[in-house]
Formats: sequence, structure tokens, C-alpha cells
Amino acid sequence: MAKFIFNDAMKIRRQTLIKLSTLLEEDRLKKELPKLNKIILENTNKRYRMSIYHEREILAQRIKQYLGLDYTKSKDLELFEIVDKLENILSNKSEYISKGKFLDIIKEACDGCPTKKYYITDGCRTCVAQSCINVCPKNAITKTSNNRMKIDEEKCINCGLCANSCNYNAIIVQERPCEIACSLNAIGKSKQSNENTNSLDSNDFKSDNSPKINKDLCVNCGNCFKECPFGAIESPSQMLQLQYSLNNNEKIVAIFAPSITGQFGMKVNSLQIKEALYKIGFDNVIEAAVGADEVAKEEAKIIENSDELVTTSCCPAFVECIEKHYNDYKKNVSHEYSPMSFLANKIKQENKNIKIAFIGPCIAKKQEAFNNELVDYVITFEELGAMFIAKHVEPSKLEGENIQGSDFGWNFAKSGGVAEAVVNNMSKELKILKMNGLEEARKTFGLLKKEKYDLLEGMACNGGCVGGPGIMIDSKIAMAKLKTKTK
Repeated sequence: MAKFIFNDAMKIRRQTLIKLSTLLEEDRLKKELPKLNKIILENTNKRYRMSIYHEREILAQRIKQYLGLDYTKSKDLELFEIVDKLENILSNKSEYISKGKFLDIIKEACDGCPTKKYYITDGCRTCVAQSCINVCPKNAITKTSNNRMKIDEEKCINCGLCANSCNYNAIIVQERPCEIACSLNAIGKSKQSNENTNSLDSNDFKSDNSPKINKDLCVNCGNCFKECPFGAIESPSQMLQLQYSLNNNEKIVAIFAPSITGQFGMKVNSLQIKEALYKIGFDNVIEAAVGADEVAKEEAKIIENSDELVTTSCCPAFVECIEKHYNDYKKNVSHEYSPMSFLANKIKQENKNIKIAFIGPCIAKKQEAFNNELVDYVITFEELGAMFIAKHVEPSKLEGENIQGSDFGWNFAKSGGVAEAVVNNMSKELKILKMNGLEEARKTFGLLKKEKYDLLEGMACNGGCVGGPGIMIDSKIAMAKLKTKTK
């Protein structure tokens, strides 16, 4: 499980989200939006790129993502041009609002990192063995006139044999962090560097060094979003649209994920977070764990009456992984709603006009909400934190509201938790297989071909939802906090 590190790319995102939320709360967004990138980057002492103007252009593009805009449609819009469109944007009526696209690569921010490539570093001792030369199947390594080893990029096939043979570990491989993060190979090179869209079909991938997201393979897990060190991959936000609706006194129900435990500090418990959600204007607040308890019961019934493998359906990225990569198992996916959609469906049946917001660590939930049209807004813990600050709500100072849901329901947040909840409702023993992160997909589905299982629990994020792309703390800490969620 990768260690969570709060880095400067995250810091800029959070600063900008807080600023946007605060400006909306204080009714100053229209006035300050045209120069917002300059306001945030007023201090030029700390720069990450050669030009402050480049940095401000990148931030302008990120601001448009946080406004919920489609990158392709809005990339050429200046911030001052958005002011007249702001009312429609906030009320979710603008043609520039992102619809059905949940991850974007901001080309202005992308460093154009090299794809998989081997380098001989200064650690090379030009040894007598010359194992790197002898092992290379393409004779791509030679000794130069200054007695140094060199890799001929034209001949190199990136097999890695040279790196494995070097006794000094002087040969390294560099890969794009986003490509490494994507175990489903949904990020690659496109044949046109001036492509106007970041979502391409699989046959568009040929010979260009700029990264693209292949919509035929992407499951919106958000691993690339987490790993890009340049903050070039963003997800269009619904935070301001939600805040605008709350400020206009619309009745909105909040459903919050159990992985929220610990996200706002180890001294903040789930009871306090629930009260804080009421404080910022939600008409009702419901724990997703309540829906998880019901889903576990329903999935137990499905398995009881089935002789075939049943896979869980609570993780939308996992379900999409099956649909796009392991389609033979599509028939095995539980037809039960996820806890979020189960509760949303129940609420909508009682009052179809009420709006619903889901708060969690997940980008794929935006896809799920878009597909079933039961949830109106999906925001991350980062975005909720920005709203708490803008509305001057400090959860740690609140007494708290009683929370609902069993420990089994709350443990849906971690890998293995869904299976445990289902077993708790079973009258027979199950043979269970757990997929902890998409990086285990190939191994997991390979095992299914060799052995018979009753239940496959699939989590797209390593560690479960506590390791999602919208988290604010290390997943191990969040997992530990699940045990003391009320303290």
C-alpha cells in the first residue's frame, strides 16, 4: 500500500478550492475570478516552472476544472470570459459543464514525461564484465570515445535486460507516473500531438509522446490523478454547483462514505462530521454504511440462490473493469445497487424532487451517478474540507450527531470489508477471492479460471475506499480510525 504524501500539487489544488469556495460564500466570485490565478500565484518566490506566466496559465486551466467545466470545450476561454457565464455554470445549465467525462489531462500542465526508457547513469563504472553489452539482444549498448557506456535509443527495445545485469544498478528505467499508476494500460501515446481531446478511442493510439486517456479502457479509478506529480490530471468538480444549491436553500440530502473517518484529523470523529454536514446546510445527512448493511443482506440472498460466482458491485471502477477488460464475467456481477445508489434510490422513491449529494474519496462514483441519474452531486473529501473552511465550520468544535450503520457497514471502506459483511448474513460457508486494487486484476481473474469461487470482492483502490483518489490522509491511518470512528 503506497504511503500518502501531501505534496505541493495537492497543496495548490486545496488552496484553489478553498479560495473558490470562500469567494462564492462571500459573493465575490464574479469580481475576482478574472484575476484569480494571479491572486493565488501573487508570490513569485516559489516557482515550479521557468515562467510565472506559464504557471498562471496552468492554474487558470485548473480553476476551470474546479468550476466543473469540460477541458476540451473551455481550454481557450479566458477567466474574464467566464464571468458572464458564471450563473449558468453554478446552476449547472452551461454548455461548458463537463458531462460524462470525469478525468482530464491538462496539456498546459503536463511535462511530457518520457515513456518507458532506459538510461545509463553516472553510476556506471565501465567495468570489465560489460554485462550490459553482452546481454543486449539488439546490440544497442556501446562504449563511447570517452570510455562511457551509451544506449542507442533507435535500437533499444526497452527489454530491461541491461538494467537487470548491471552489478552497480547504474542503469535505470524512467516511466510516466500516470502510466505506471494505470494497471489497465488506459494511458498511452496518441498519433496526434495537437489533439483537442483527452479521451480517445483505442485505435487512436500510435506515435506521439503526449499522454492520452483511452476511454475504451479507462475505468475512472483516479490512480493517475493521484500519481501525476505535475497536477496535470484533474477531475471536473461539482463543489461550487453543490454549494450554490445549498446557498439557495435547496433541500439536499448528504450521503457520506464510511472512509470519511479520520479525514479531518484524528481528533475529529464521525459524529462531529455528521453535525458539520448539517451546519453547512444539508437538509438531511445519511451514512452510506446504512445502505451498506442493506446491500450486504441483498447480496447474501443472491449468493444463497446462486451456484455461480457472484462479484460485488459496490465499487463502480471494479464493475467497469469487468465490463471493459473481463467481459466474460459481466454476467456474474451482482445486480444489487452500491450503498450510495441504494440509498439514493430509496430517497428518490419517497421524494423524486429532492437532490442528493454523495461525499467520498472516489472519482468513479461520478461515473456511477452520471449513469443511473440518482445522485445529483459527487464531491471528494478535499472539496468538502474547502466548504467547511469557507462556511467557517470546524468539526472538532462540535458535539456531534448520532451515527447509524453497523461496524460491518462501516467496514465497506476497507478491502475485505464487503466480503465480511456478506458472510455475516450467510447461512453457508463461502469460498471467497478478494481483489485489493486494480493492479491485482490480471492475477485475480487468472485464478478464477483455475478454481471455483462463490464470491469475488473487487476494490479498484489499494486498501479499499480508504485509498481512494480523494483522500486527505494515509489509508493506514484511516483504516485504524474506522475502529474508533465515534471517538
